[in-house]
Parts: sequence; C-alpha cells; structure tokens
Amino acid sequence: MKDQLNKANGSRAEQGVPQIIIVLTDGRSQDDVIPPSASLKSAEVKIYAIGVHQAVEWELKEIASEPHERFVYHLDDFAALKGIVNDLVASVHTAAAHPFSDGIIKDTTAQEAADLIFLIDGSVNVGSGNFQYIRDFIVNFIDNLEIGPDRIQIGVVQYSDEPSTEFYFNTYSTKTEVLDAVKQLQPKGGDEINTGEAVQFVIDNHFISSAGSRVSEGVPQAVIIITSSESSDDTNQAQLLLRKGSIYTFSIGGRDADSNELVQLATDASFSSMVSDFSNIANLQQQFLPLVSRVARREIIIEPIVINEVVTEVVSKRDIVFLIDGSANVGSTYFPVLRDFIGNIIEALNIGPDQVQVAVAQYSDDPQVAFYLNSYSRKDELLSHVNGLRLKGGRTLNTGAALEYVINNMFSKLTGSRKEEGIPQILVLATAGKSQDDVKASAQALAQAGILTIAVGINKAEAAELQRITFSENLAYRVNDFNALDTIRQAVTSSAKHLIFGGITEVTTAVKRDIVFLIDGSPGMGQSLHQVLEFLSRVIEMLNIGPDKDKVAVVQYGTGQKIEFGLDAYSTKEEVLDAIKNLEPNSKKPLNTGAALDFVTRNVFSASAGSRKEAGATQILVLIAAGKSADNVQPYADAAKMARIVPIAIGAKSADTSELQKIVLDPTFVLTMRDFRDLSTIQQELLSKMRTVIIQAVPEDAVKRDVVFLIDGSENVRVAFPSVQRFISRMVDNLDIGSDKVRVGVVQYSDNPRVNFYLNSYTTPREVKDAIKGLRQVGGRRANTGAALDYVKNNIFTRSAGGRAEEGVPQFLILLTASKSSDDVGQAALALKEAGVAPFSIGSGSADDRELQQISLSPSFVFKVNDLQNVETLQQHLESPLTTLSKELITRIPITGHVGETSLLCLLIRKMRSFIIFDGI
Repeated sequence: MKDQLNKANGSRAEQGVPQIIIVLTDGRSQDDVIPPSASLKSAEVKIYAIGVHQAVEWELKEIASEPHERFVYHLDDFAALKGIVNDLVASVHTAAAHPFSDGIIKDTTAQEAADLIFLIDGSVNVGSGNFQYIRDFIVNFIDNLEIGPDRIQIGVVQYSDEPSTEFYFNTYSTKTEVLDAVKQLQPKGGDEINTGEAVQFVIDNHFISSAGSRVSEGVPQAVIIITSSESSDDTNQAQLLLRKGSIYTFSIGGRDADSNELVQLATDASFSSMVSDFSNIANLQQQFLPLVSRVARREIIIEPIVINEVVTEVVSKRDIVFLIDGSANVGSTYFPVLRDFIGNIIEALNIGPDQVQVAVAQYSDDPQVAFYLNSYSRKDELLSHVNGLRLKGGRTLNTGAALEYVINNMFSKLTGSRKEEGIPQILVLATAGKSQDDVKASAQALAQAGILTIAVGINKAEAAELQRITFSENLAYRVNDFNALDTIRQAVTSSAKHLIFGGITEVTTAVKRDIVFLIDGSPGMGQSLHQVLEFLSRVIEMLNIGPDKDKVAVVQYGTGQKIEFGLDAYSTKEEVLDAIKNLEPNSKKPLNTGAALDFVTRNVFSASAGSRKEAGATQILVLIAAGKSADNVQPYADAAKMARIVPIAIGAKSADTSELQKIVLDPTFVLTMRDFRDLSTIQQELLSKMRTVIIQAVPEDAVKRDVVFLIDGSENVRVAFPSVQRFISRMVDNLDIGSDKVRVGVVQYSDNPRVNFYLNSYTTPREVKDAIKGLRQVGGRRANTGAALDYVKNNIFTRSAGGRAEEGVPQFLILLTASKSSDDVGQAALALKEAGVAPFSIGSGSADDRELQQISLSPSFVFKVNDLQNVETLQQHLESPLTTLSKELITRIPITGHVGETSLLCLLIRKMRSFIIFDGI
C-alpha cells in the first residue's frame, strides 16, 4: 500500500496533503499486519480500520492509528455500515483539516494559535457587581492560555446601545499586558443590549488584518459572547455572518438571556451555556477552556458554508401592499430613511402587470392611500411616486384600523388584487410604535383572507405586537433605530419575493385535535419514564377527550418504534389514563428520532389510523426526548411540518436543544429543562402551545411539481390495469393540475418503454383524466424496469418534454409494477435519484422487494399490496409525501442503494478523497 502513496501514483504528500487509508475487512488477515502498518504510521499516514463480522479486534487496533476509539470501527454485519458513514466522514474531515494561505500549508499542529474576541455586555442590566465577576472570569480564562503574536491573540469589545473597542488583537503582545488591560475594564453603561449590531461590529472591525487578525493565514477566529439579557435587536443576520465567516462562536447568558438565541449564535449547542447568577460564571471555565484549546489546536473544524449565487431569476407573480407608519413616531427626520427602505425593496422586484404589482398606503390616526395595486405598472413610475411621498403626520397610531382598511380596500379586485387568480397576496407593515387600538381581530382577518403579513418594527414598536400581527416570529423583524433598517432589508425582500401564505390552524378548546405523544423509551430515559408518564397523565387531565373532541395516541421509540395505543384506541379520558399507567420502557439504543418522526407522520397521523386532518382536526405532535438522535432528524421533521403537523419538543438530560429546534416550526416550541423532575414547570406552557395559532409561510414553488407515472404494462398487470387507471385518476383529482402548478406524464413499459403523454401534453385536470381513461395496456412478457427508468430520466424529465427541474420544481416518479425486472435497475435508479428525481415504488405479485428499495428515494417510499387491483388503498399514503416534499427536502434525504460494502464505498467516494483498501474475499 505504501507504494501507492507516491508521487507517480498521484500522492501529494510532498505538498503537505494528508495521506489517509481506510481498511475494510470481514476476517482475520492471513499474514502479519504489524510491520507494514507501523511503516505507514511512521510515514504519517492516518489509517482507519473497519472490521465486520469475523474481523479480529486486536488486529484492527494494530492496523489503525491512535486513538483507537476514533480510528477503529467493529460492526456486527454489513447492514451496520450505513450507520457509520456520517461519523466516519466527519472524522476524516477532522484528520485531513489544514488551513491554507496563498497555497502554502501552515504547520498548525506544532502549537496552539487562535484570534479570540471577548464580546461583553456592559449595559446597566449587568451592573458593576456582576461586571466584576465577568472580568475575573476573563482574567482567569486568559491566564490559562498561551498568549502571544504566534499563539493566541486576545481582543475585547464591550457593547450595550452600541459597541466600543477596548483593545484589538495587535494592541498587546504579552499575557501580562493583556491581563493588565482586562483588569482595568469598567462597565460602559447603556439601556439597550444590541447583540446583533455588536457581532456585526466585531466582524467588520476586529476580524480583519489591520486589527491583527490572522484569518488570511488560516488561524482560527473565535468569539466568546457574554450577555445578561435577550438581545434588543435582531440576531438572525449576526448568526449568518458568524457562520459565513467560519468564526467559532461561544455564548454565555445570564438569568434574563434567551437560551435559544444564544444556542443559535453559537457554533454548537455545547458551545453555549447559561448561569443563574454571574457569581457562578467561574464554574464555566472548565467547560469552555478545553473547547477553546481544541479550536486553537485545530481539533474542532468548522466546515465552511458554500453560498451559490443564483443568476437565473425566476419571475414570480404576487401582489404586495406596503403599509407605512406616517405618524410622529417616524417624524420628518426619519421618514426619508423609511421611504428609501421601501424603495430599495421595490427595486429588487420584477414589476409589471403580469408579474409583481405594488401598492403603498400610510397611516396614523387613519389610513391614507398613496397608490393602488393597479395604479402603476412600471418600476420607474412606482419608484418616482415612492420617492415623492411626504409624511402624513398624526400623533395616534391605529394599526388595527389600518389593517382592516387594507383588507377591504387594497386587497380588492377593483383596486388590482389578483387573489381570485391564485396570485399570492403579501402585506408588508412598517411601524415605529405600539398601536393605540386592538390589532388581534384585524390580524386574524388577514390570516383568514389568505394574506401573508410581514411586519417591520422600528424604535418603539413592540415585538409581541408584531408577532401577533404576523402569527410567526420568523415574519416579524425589529430594529432599534431607522439607520439599522438596511441590516434587515435583504431578509425582508427575500420573504416578500419568495414566501406565500401557508395556511392557518386555530386551536381552541372547541376545536378537534389529534395529539400524538412520541416518547423516548430508550435506556437514556431510564427511571425518568415514570416522571414522564405522570406528566402525561396531568396534561391529559386538562384535555377534552372524546370522539368529536381531542383524540390521543402514544408511541415509544428508540432504535425502532412501537404504537402503545393509536388515535382510535380509546374514546374516554379514563381509558386513556388507564392505558398510560400500564406503559413500560420498550426500546433499545440507539435513539433514532428521525425515523420515529417519519413513522408517526406516515403511520399515526393518517386517516386509516384515526387522524381527522382532512376533517379539519389540528395535528399536534409532542416529542419528549432524553438524548441526541443517532440519525438525521431534518428531512423527516420538515416532512412532518409540510404535512401540517405542529411539533412541540420537550427535552431534558442529554437532549440536544439545537436538534429539537430543527424539529419545530418556531424555537419557542422547544421546552427544555435539566431533568424530567422539572416537567411540572412547563405544563401550562405546553397546554398554551397546544392552543396556539400557527401560520406557516411556505416557498411559492411548494405548489409546483412534475409527476410521472411509470406503469408496468406487461402481462403480469393485465387483470389489474383498470385499477391502476382508477388509482392514477384519483391521484390527479387531488393534485392542482395546471401549466404553472402540477404537471403529469404517463409512461408504460414492458420490453420497451412507450410514452402515453408528456408533462406538457395536457394542462387541465379534465384533459389529463381523459387521457388516463383512454390508456391501453401495451402488453409484453418481459419488464425491463432498468431501461424504463433510464428512458424517463433522459426523455421525460427534460425541458423539451415539460420538465421544470432547472426552475427548481420538485420531480417525482411513481412506479407501479407487478414484475421482477428482467434487467438491472441499480445504475439507472441511482442516476435518476442523483438527477434530483424522487422515485416512489408500488409493488405487488412478482415485484422484488430489494429492487423496489433500490429504486425508491428511501425505504419509506416503498409501498406493497398483495395485488395491484388493491392499489387504490395506497392513495392517501402517497398523497402526503407527494404534496409536501420540497426540492430541498428531497436533496436532504440520503440516496438509498445496496446496503453493504459497495454502497459504503460509493458514499465515501462522493464525500471525500482518500485511499480505501477493500477486502474482496
């Protein structure tokens, strides 16, 4: 193997590129492994040893580099290989990580080096007493680091209303100088705590070469944020900038800080912590000091965010109304700033009568229309009139009345609204004060009218009121002054251009709810399960259980899932409570939360299992977890949310807060505690969340999709062919058919594929259904499924045939077959999925389970019936993923294939570049 790692064979060892070997074996070696592995290690080659089945443990350790817990994997069978891929790839990334500068590899392992900023809240909320504790913490922290121009450099920034530099990286070069400067720090004072602005200031003024930063040399850049309270300004942009800059971010919060906000700012949940009192901050040194040291030694690596610039602009129709505060809260001084903010957003839109229409109104005591949606059709006209706006004036701010006026007079067909044509209706509210009248009824009316509201609050605008108007924290933006408006302009513009109204679900005690409790039953829960069950009983006591009221189900999970009882199992509160008393822990490690989310979405929140979603019942999922998931939760959480399920996550013990936040619609729907003994403290909050109104904004492309039905037309399907036709026709009934919405194509195959109609052949539901009714079976004795898959990829999912993959429209294939393929399906299926198509497989009769799994996007999308004559029973099972999976979700789902050595090899090759020794015995 050492002969392969030479320049002639492509090795770049002389350039300093890390050399890595991965050995995969399922038995004991027939020769001695010790001398050659020692020789490779002496040449600084990193070796991973993966043993399966009869591989010998001591031999794996002799082969592998140290530490063995990182470089040795010993698995029971080949099926377990798939479970280690992500961990292995992450480990290889870490082993291979070297920072670059001008093409030269720096020696980063010889010593610790980092540029570290302490960003300190110096507001009055901290106070002089607490500030002293913070200052002592920083002194002791620095005293344990290797300080110097070639080691760790320190900078300090204080902030409150605005940030101010105490000293830069290159101000002091010795530990003594740095410590003396820190000891002299005094709190700067100030009422506001603008963390977002402070992060921006640090990035612009400290992580730059002139301030002493060594970012161009590949030295890690890090910041420790210490704050007493929730930020007064928006931190979303700050989070993005920190990640974009690959800055290692640590966060420490006091009693009034927002833990979710700090976790979002931090690089990882383990990089964030809270203290009940700053007198205890010294205890955090043992948590953060090792992490900072590991960052400085390059043992923790941030994978850089890659941002692809989109140069092709997709024209999107929408009607946008801007409702602007024209009161004294804005005043003549700042009105031009607000006017420019609106003008810059309009500048980024595709204006035209068949594209984006814009209207503007001001309000204070009462509303005043500047122009309607149909007043101007050219961008230059709009901008000219926006630039000519003058402050309306007035001291009272009646936002509720203004919202009502807009609904009745500006989102009207007479004034240019195209709502009846299905064009998204968007309201952008910009206000600088608290409303003097009630906004709740008007906000509710906007939601019920299908109008997506985006709120921008400035200065005295109240965050809670903005969220009441938008019904979503994600659609409410707030800044402390008018000069900061530009920091949120891009985010507001993106929301206005790309989001549409996603639906409203109002949960009240008079409304039916289907509530599923998904409980961690793994060993990590332990004796806490009894506390969880007692908590469930107390919560259920507060519900209105009954067939036409609240229905409850309980599922336990760990490695697998078990339905303890379903939504239809019990119809009275007493029965539910009795069933809960008898539950016992029921699962094993590892904890697969992603798989559990997928299971409940498909098998519990379904009509056949008692779900009343189609009858208007709200779908609520309460997840209770004691640990971090071993699998990826993101795609399955997104699919659950797109299926109109409202997730609420409760975590304690080793649960990962950042992971739970991926599961829910809004970070406030994550409820955490140190131990499940504290569950009683969140009972009322949980019940409140269950009654909350949820509005979900979804991407406009969520209504578009290209769907191709690929039908086995061989003799095996002859009797069932009419049932297949009816199934496809009923599927079409539930799709929004149209040239700008859902397109459908049909292909049959046996020996060869034959097109019945393309994606762009028909544009109305009636045309599509008539074509399906007229289908005639092609016949044939063979079913060459592989060739058919290859055909649809190259001839049907194409622009000329009506495919819109290039526009980002999700691509779906539904295969219906009763045959084992006469040719190989593996390569064609893989190529189809790599092209971004999401295949679903429906099989019966002689259809091969292994083939169906190879073809499908994931095993979750394989559906079996005894006979294709029963295919209509699967309609609801397919409708949920077909209507909820977005292109982004499709790309997140790992591509399935053969589970074994070959699939592991393919996955690894796609993710990294290294040598792999493959035991081919």
